[in-house]
Amino acid sequence: MFEDKSPEKVPEGDIGYYLTEEERRKLLSSLHRVLVWVGVKEPEECRIERESLVKEMEKFHQTERDLPPEVHMNNCKVDLHRLIWRLLNEKEITDTERVQIEEMIDLLEKKEKAEEEVLLHEKLTHAQARQIYNEAAGVLRAILDLKDLLKKREHELTAKTAKEKAKEIRDFADRYMEWEAKV
Repeated sequence: MFEDKSPEKVPEGDIGYYLTEEERRKLLSSLHRVLVWVGVKEPEECRIERESLVKEMEKFHQTERDLPPEVHMNNCKVDLHRLIWRLLNEKEITDTERVQIEEMIDLLEKKEKAEEEVLLHEKLTHAQARQIYNEAAGVLRAILDLKDLLKKREHELTAKTAKEKAKEIRDFADRYMEWEAKV
């Protein structure tokens, strides 16, 4: 299935040996661990395939004007760290931003899967594999940050609604008590 990875097969200029099938499995298994992202920082910027970006935009009937300012379609680059930081500091997330976050999660999940495929199938040295592994872990961190952001905002909305409902119940009880006192 995989070819011989002996040292004499390493191209000139590459340091290290090629990954064995066992090493590939270990890397992928490690990438799927629950806390792989701990201590990992999301990438400052991330390259996204133009075709994937266009497909996501079509799915939500968007144009280039609908993209967040951190997404640069002309060079297929996302200022990912800046995007996450801005969204974390927003008081409220609009419906448009919610769609953009879901879109970004989809794009990043595709990117992470593509990096897994490279780790699984490409002929890589240990250094190359470690670099791709670290990129994938950073992308996973960004995905989790964005998903947590959506969950946090949904929880805030739910909690706010629960507070409003509690106030309505108290107001109703107060009105009922006033009515009882009159009767």
